[in-house]
Amino acid sequence: MMRVPRGRAPYVLRNTPYAIRSLILCVLVLSAPATAQAPALTLPQALERALAQNPELANQRATLANARADLAAKQADPSTLVVPLTQAKNSAALEEARTAQKQLEVLQSVLSAYAALYEAQENVKVLEAQLALDARNLEVAKAKLEAKNGTALEVAKAENTLAASRQSLADARASLPILAARLETLLGQPAGGATRVTPPPAFQEVRLEPGALEQGLARLPSLLQAAQGVELAELNVRLADNDYTPAATLRDARASLENARRSLDNARQNALTTLRDAYRAVQNALERVRIAQKELANDEAALKQDQARFASGTISRVQLQGSDLALTRSRLAYQQAVNGYFKALAALSVAAGVDVTGWGPALARAGGGS
Repeated sequence: MMRVPRGRAPYVLRNTPYAIRSLILCVLVLSAPATAQAPALTLPQALERALAQNPELANQRATLANARADLAAKQADPSTLVVPLTQAKNSAALEEARTAQKQLEVLQSVLSAYAALYEAQENVKVLEAQLALDARNLEVAKAKLEAKNGTALEVAKAENTLAASRQSLADARASLPILAARLETLLGQPAGGATRVTPPPAFQEVRLEPGALEQGLARLPSLLQAAQGVELAELNVRLADNDYTPAATLRDARASLENARRSLDNARQNALTTLRDAYRAVQNALERVRIAQKELANDEAALKQDQARFASGTISRVQLQGSDLALTRSRLAYQQAVNGYFKALAALSVAAGVDVTGWGPALARAGGGS
């Protein structure tokens, strides 16, 4: 690069007419890469944006609006018969339940994508520390070889280890824009791949009441739809149970009612099984957080010991660097366990049809199923 004396423009600019020189300077300024980055996104901000802008949720809200408009039209028409009116009421109620459920599904998807991006960001830091340690190990291996206290094979192994770490780091960095674009799509914004995220909220155990969750399963769209099928079938039986409707029609209506009841029982059993499995997954994730907490505490204590040993001269700087890397990995493992717990809570929310993550205020501000 050409060095320019302070206070003087390069030769090509000093010998160029003023207008052209100004144009060149403008082009250089505009073409310079932007160094400022947008502030990192927080999880509450991500949830707020997704609930406001997610394309799938927007489509579901439009479907709900159409169902409500259809119901209003049928209610306003005095010639509407009881069956079409009941179907319109059921459709509006079902779409409202589907909208509330879609919000829970969006929350689950955003949380998963957010956690994946954050873990990838932290993994880059871990791999950078690993690369630095491997580079140092290579220097040590070369120094030992030069002092005739090591072998060429040790140097070759260290070089290969360094190359592998360098490739792992490159791959981890390349994954960031892909994961960011995935999150951006869920947020309903252009998938530029430049989003960065802050750490998720600190771990906090959520107290759950399995019995209460089971009692509330009727809010699920699948169960509501099955229950509406029973209600409509019962209405058809009542309408056919008279002396002016063919007996075959009544028989068919009663058979349809029995089928609808069996479908409702089956839907209840499936929902209950899914809920119980999701609750089991939450308990498993909670135990993994506790295990990771203990492992993190152990590695923190080990680093303190190694720092003292290094200060007393009983271990090398490379060994201390290795202990520091172990703690960095342990911190990432702990955050992954916490994220796993959050994701399990989100899955339980979907299975139960109600938010149990603790982020209910975001759902409330989104307007629920309205």
